[in-house]
Amino acid sequence: MTGKKQSSIMAYLMSSEARLTIIIPILIYNIVFWRFGAGMAVILTACYSGLLEVFSKRPGSFSIISIIIFSGVIHYLYLNGYSFFGINEEGVFLSVGGAFSVVLVFGFYSLIGRPVIRTQAENAMPRLSQLPSYGTPKYCRVWQEISLVWMLIYIVKAVMVIFIYKTQPNLSNDFVFLFSWPLTLIMIAFSVYWPRLRWSTTKIA
Repeated sequence: MTGKKQSSIMAYLMSSEARLTIIIPILIYNIVFWRFGAGMAVILTACYSGLLEVFSKRPGSFSIISIIIFSGVIHYLYLNGYSFFGINEEGVFLSVGGAFSVVLVFGFYSLIGRPVIRTQAENAMPRLSQLPSYGTPKYCRVWQEISLVWMLIYIVKAVMVIFIYKTQPNLSNDFVFLFSWPLTLIMIAFSVYWPRLRWSTTKIA
């Protein structure tokens, strides 16, 4: 990865949009979870999300935080004796549950015509509105493509983690790590550079 690519990804991760919708809610959830438990962590993260959605001038703040909330609800269910696919390992369960949360949230927002990645990108980089392709069918289609790739990749993640857990349980923790933040960074990089590639190599239509 070149220095230019790294700087573009870091620019997003250090943007106010990333801080408000990713970093702060993750900190809230984890701090409250370790102090008061999963139930209270979900409630306070949801409250933060609601306040951010009300007072933020940028739309779509709830989309990313809703993934954290869904994952928190799944964690709460696990801690209270609920499970699925016969998974009894907490880390594996949370990895699969988090993947399903991404698929559900991205799928919902894509269906209503507001792909999560598009909203986050436009909030973090307002200069996108100055692109010649902005608002065209091609512009909208590219963001839907990215959303679809995210959903497919996270479905594959869930299937792979379950498969490894069932067949090679001693390797499951390694795969859970591999499919956690390293995968997220790869997908963010893809979401940054795929639109540039598509808009630069094909005609606007």
